[in-house]
Amino acid sequence: MNPTVSILIPCFNAERFVGDAIRSALEQTYDRVEVIVIDDGSTDGSLDTIRSFGGRVRWEAGPNRGACAARNRGLELATGELVQFLDADDLLHPEKLELQVREFCRVFGQDADGATRQVGQETADSDRSNCPGMVFCDCQVSEGGRAVGEYARAFVDRDDPVSFVLGGPLGTPQPIHWRANLLAVGGFLETLPCAQERDLHVRLACHGVRFHHLAQALCTARRVPDSVSSDSVRVLCQHASIAQRGLSLLRERAALTDERARAFAAWIAADARLLVRHGLHEEASAYFEFAMKTHPSGGIEDAYRGPARALRRVLGPVWVERLVQVKRRLSILKTELV
Repeated sequence: MNPTVSILIPCFNAERFVGDAIRSALEQTYDRVEVIVIDDGSTDGSLDTIRSFGGRVRWEAGPNRGACAARNRGLELATGELVQFLDADDLLHPEKLELQVREFCRVFGQDADGATRQVGQETADSDRSNCPGMVFCDCQVSEGGRAVGEYARAFVDRDDPVSFVLGGPLGTPQPIHWRANLLAVGGFLETLPCAQERDLHVRLACHGVRFHHLAQALCTARRVPDSVSSDSVRVLCQHASIAQRGLSLLRERAALTDERARAFAAWIAADARLLVRHGLHEEASAYFEFAMKTHPSGGIEDAYRGPARALRRVLGPVWVERLVQVKRRLSILKTELV
């Protein structure tokens, strides 16, 4: 098995970054690669930068419809069996695809050979249980041109992908995807204003796609001020609809176990706590109610630990978060005094 990888880059007013992103795609040590750039109605010099790469990339320009629509358009144009999404302000390390494709073939190769024969009829075949999974790596984080950390979450193949994606997000550039799996779940949801990659990964996991972790940092995510993903409240407010879609998929497949229902409830209850801290009490109440409907525990035992769980029963969620904030401020003050 020697699959082609389609690297899909959406771009909107990313003149400062998109050239670096494209170069990181073209400089991969893996040679079976096509690079597709979708300019999403940029009004700066992005399109000139994209054109400067000549025939080394395929590109298309159109009106601004959002990053998800641009990614889906790239998916329509892609010819590779595997897909790598790359935002215009992120970077792939040179060996990323070589290492991840090798790992994909090692783990999913036999399944992939069988699934290859089905590419092109994926919408007609309702049974995806034999489709290969995805391989994801760790990710460096940079800000202002310097490394500020690394995003890495442990995962072993016996772990449940559904519980894993609910426990924390995967960045857009971390996985390589089997294209048929992306088509089977309909790609990115274009109506979501943010948290689109979280939604995609939740739907893939709930669809039955298997996950495999390659514990190496093989891409870099740049933190850009005022980006959509930097608005935490806006992201939190999308999680209930993401959870509803995931739960519906699991119910359709008769795959909603008690463990998975509890994981969804825990995720939403933890979000409710964060909404309380932001003063959004009505929204938090709706999230707590949703969590209770999802699982009898309401996610409380997982969202609250130790004394906080006991205090919640006595004081309620609002006072608990106020006390938590006071404790954190006192801890910070103590550190500064020392």
